[in-house]
Amino acid sequence: MFRIEMLPAAHGDCLWIEYGSGSAIHRLLIDGGPAHTYPALRERILHLPAAERRFDLLVITHVDADHIEGVIRLLLDAEALQCRFDRIWFNGREQLNAVPDPAGQPLGALQGEMLGVLIADYEARTGESVWNRDFARGPAAVDRNQPTLPVVALPGDCRLTLLSPDHAALLTLKDRWTQELRKARISSGDTAALRARLAASRSLRPLGDVLGAEEDEEETAAMADRFELPADDDSDLGAQLEDALGSGSGEPGADAPFGGDRSPANGSSIAFVLEYPAARPQARVLLAGDAWPAVLEASLAQWLDAPDQVLTLNAFKLPHHGSVANLSEALLARLRCSHYLVSTSGALFRHPHARAIDLLLLQHKGAGRPQLHFNYLTRCTEPWSRSDDQSARGYRAHHPKGVSLEI
Repeated sequence: MFRIEMLPAAHGDCLWIEYGSGSAIHRLLIDGGPAHTYPALRERILHLPAAERRFDLLVITHVDADHIEGVIRLLLDAEALQCRFDRIWFNGREQLNAVPDPAGQPLGALQGEMLGVLIADYEARTGESVWNRDFARGPAAVDRNQPTLPVVALPGDCRLTLLSPDHAALLTLKDRWTQELRKARISSGDTAALRARLAASRSLRPLGDVLGAEEDEEETAAMADRFELPADDDSDLGAQLEDALGSGSGEPGADAPFGGDRSPANGSSIAFVLEYPAARPQARVLLAGDAWPAVLEASLAQWLDAPDQVLTLNAFKLPHHGSVANLSEALLARLRCSHYLVSTSGALFRHPHARAIDLLLLQHKGAGRPQLHFNYLTRCTEPWSRSDDQSARGYRAHHPKGVSLEI
């Protein structure tokens, strides 16, 4: 059994993966969405018996708010939820400082450092070393000076091959991170100041272990300017989304060049191919975070033996919610896939971009019709729900909220 769920996370990502057989079920969680959709993740956890609330791996792909905020709230709630993590992958201050850097400057940024404090708290409370344990606490990253890509074996015969980020992308993030920390007037590693900022935040709060618990009035007020769905009057387009690297300005629009993303945060995204069972994979899935397509292309070229060889996949979670800036013809040319996963409601940035989906359908090389999977049906994803367009262009689309795909 292999199943992937795209939980409802507004414009962000929150991926819940299960694999195994019988009572031996293993779980991965990739990102937690923005703060205001955390209740959906929490409810999903609470529907598990307490003894089963263990994840073999928690991945925080990068430091943007629509991926990291829900994880901050989850770690604040972890003890109350009796939630355990055997591994946590996250490239924070300690890992970025470990990347060889000619400038050699230490760094830190606000939410990234907050998360680092919470992971350290989790380790101290449980007595377990989980932070990037598969990388000796160093960066979860591709070293281009090495002949092969990093490969990690998970319990239950699952294999992960890391494709992103590489060291160059992490150094780009490091330069930006230092600037943002200075703006926040926080010294790198100042745990007391970080805890004070976290305690003062009205949106980054735990909810406890009561199924269906409500937010308090103060938190409701803090979430008033957060949008899960595209607003009918487009008022969500003016929302000031604060993330770990400052405001969310500069997002590439629908007319941006293919593959042109230059966001340092996106470039630092952890992306990997999951294979299960490892020996003879029946499921092979590319989980791309918000990665830069050029980094993915370089890793696929390093992995595959010949320039014309393609990687056969069951599913591909599109990077950056189907943005044109994170897809390219060169990337899609290296993939043969059946199912394409798009995690977004379209709020704030109007993802997915129609040109990105058009390119995907044009470049599709998999067996049978391409299958598009959306975790929301909104005006931003509705165009692909039309049966006449599906028939004319030879694809199928699925739109349940919080979609689940079993392979």
